[in-house]
Amino acid sequence: MSGTRILCCHVTTATISFAVLYLIGNVLKMVGIILTVSLDKEAFSVPYHESKATRGQRVFDISTNILMLVLMSISAVLVLFSKRKGPMFVLPFVLMMFVELSLSFLCLFDGAWGLPGTPNYRDMLRVVKGQKRVDSLNEEEIGQFTMSYSVLYMMYILLKVYVLHVSTRCFYALKAESMAAVSVETGNTVTVKLPSYDEALKMRAEDTPPSYHEA
Repeated sequence: MSGTRILCCHVTTATISFAVLYLIGNVLKMVGIILTVSLDKEAFSVPYHESKATRGQRVFDISTNILMLVLMSISAVLVLFSKRKGPMFVLPFVLMMFVELSLSFLCLFDGAWGLPGTPNYRDMLRVVKGQKRVDSLNEEEIGQFTMSYSVLYMMYILLKVYVLHVSTRCFYALKAESMAAVSVETGNTVTVKLPSYDEALKMRAEDTPPSYHEA
């Protein structure tokens, strides 16, 4: 991992900015989930769209979503102290970003793997139908929607990959700074073995050009 600057700023600053955005987003998602559950709305997004979810399924889905959001929020908070505490405070955020990226890939095959806020295909299709106030879309509209969804979702995945890449570079940059600070504190310096007096004279004699005499 080389380089410590990205987008005209230090990788640590960029990682902290991403962590703040993730923290705000996670808090808003948790507030939305709590409000939806407290109001007992059937519109709450669960991975059981075709049939009504049982109480146990809803409780499991809601609890896992909240647990994941709490863990992501804690890892984002730890990043805010990484400059003073060291690279280990960035590692949880890197791991959570890797988990989130993996779940986002799995969400392509089954929406049940998606985290809160993940743009699920069925949910987005339902939103489009609701906006158009129709029960179904024709083939042309389905094709356009699928293409648009695929492009936007790939951009969503690439954004997560980018955040993971930046946070990983931040971890290695802070680790290098920490190791350099330890070397300065312990007084470790680079030593060079100098030649002896006889070896220096011999080297000087060998470097002397031959003398010239007039004929």
